[in-house]
Amino acid sequence: MAADLAVQYSKLPEWLLARRVIPEDYPRLLTAVQARVVDALQESVSDKVAQSLISEHGENIHYFAAKDVYEAVAKSPEGQFKTLLGSHNHPGAAKWKAVLDAYRRRHLGWSSAARLLIQNVSYEIPALKKNAAACERQVSECTSRQADLTKQEINAKNRYQELLKELGIEGFNPKAELRGNADKDLPRLTSELVTLVQKSGEEIVKYYGAFAEFCAGRPVPDELLLTVARAGDQLPCIEDVEQQVPGLRAMRQDAARRAAEAAEDTNSPVAVASSSPAVETSTAGEVDWGISLGAEGADAASPAAIDWDFEVVDGSGGGGGSGGGGIDWGFEVSSGDAGSSGSTALPAEPGPEGQSIDWSAISFDGLEIRNSERDEESTKGEGDKLALLIDAQARELLAREVSQVSSFLRERCAELAAGGTACEEYGPKEGAQKSLAEVQALSDVISQVEVLLAGPAVRRLMLLRSSNRYLDRIVQRLEAAKAQCGKPAVRRAELDKVKADQSVEAKRTREELLGSS
Repeated sequence: MAADLAVQYSKLPEWLLARRVIPEDYPRLLTAVQARVVDALQESVSDKVAQSLISEHGENIHYFAAKDVYEAVAKSPEGQFKTLLGSHNHPGAAKWKAVLDAYRRRHLGWSSAARLLIQNVSYEIPALKKNAAACERQVSECTSRQADLTKQEINAKNRYQELLKELGIEGFNPKAELRGNADKDLPRLTSELVTLVQKSGEEIVKYYGAFAEFCAGRPVPDELLLTVARAGDQLPCIEDVEQQVPGLRAMRQDAARRAAEAAEDTNSPVAVASSSPAVETSTAGEVDWGISLGAEGADAASPAAIDWDFEVVDGSGGGGGSGGGGIDWGFEVSSGDAGSSGSTALPAEPGPEGQSIDWSAISFDGLEIRNSERDEESTKGEGDKLALLIDAQARELLAREVSQVSSFLRERCAELAAGGTACEEYGPKEGAQKSLAEVQALSDVISQVEVLLAGPAVRRLMLLRSSNRYLDRIVQRLEAAKAQCGKPAVRRAELDKVKADQSVEAKRTREELLGSS
């Protein structure tokens, strides 16, 4: 039984030379064989297998590749025709037979196989292993990345839903829903504010006012907060409140003055000239409209100056009656028979030549005639009742007063919590002192008033109702959050394609690696 020989692959040519299996000048002989290979490649072959082998190896045709090509060509119909001496009639088959014979002569095929073995072990097999490992690693990274994208998609959808919940909309038509919520929730919150102020506001203002008068040494003017607290279901109009609260009147006058100054700046001659330089302001008649107004100007212009192609004559005919000289509309209103039950017959006037409109043919059944004033009142709803608190200056003044009262109550709670006789002796004596629990309750109420008056939700509703720019920014924020929900899915689909391609490449590389080994 022959024992296996262990030969180092890099020493294989030297091992063959030492045993005189291959000639010493085998490199020169292999070069001559390669010349025969190039000559054989010039001949065309019709066999598909041979063509694929040639295209796969190119000019690097070693012994085993030449053997496979010749066997494929010899099995083809054109390679089966031979002469009487056994040579091939087809030049392609004959030349590939010559290449194979050259490799077999003097065992040059062994030297070619030794070179191929060294190249595969040193370069091809490590490269294939590296390529397969890289493909498999990329597939694993794609799988991990897809898991991260799934988490990102879930988080993005949760953030989008939280944003919709925060804004109180469903997201089908964000702009309309946001405006609808602002128109609905702002009056409701304002109504809650009025209810809360009317419940405890007067007591709070009296407690604060007593200390304010004690510190100032004189009576203090009425507060807007007190006016709201004393109002009933219907808040007074702004003009009436201005008479009671001088501070509101001053703020509104200042706002009106600033608005007038801004309007003057906008309509100034410099602004007009810069915005429309082509407009001439002189009255010298540079622009000719083709209309003659007569000697006295526009006020004294004759009716005949502009010919409208009809004459207006005073007459008593209504609705195009038959009075002389009127405008002839081509029909007359005449009386008709009463219509069916439930409809009203409208009287008409007889016209010339028997022309008339028969109003009895028109039925008004099913038409609902509404009172426009009542509809307008119902449409306004709570808006008229709360118009005082929708005014910008009134709301600003009320916010200032509430902030002052809130600061006072918090400080008073701190003083009462510290204890001692000093806090009890400080301030007015006639029934103005309250316990810590009572002041804390008033402080809690005024804190709720602050939230309803200038809290984050109220500020957002006010901006949504008054600022198109803020509304567009919120809508853009929603659209961006919604777009983030779809991006991970698109990226996952791209990674699926990459995984499929890399899996195919890894499988092909492994198969090629097995074939090489």
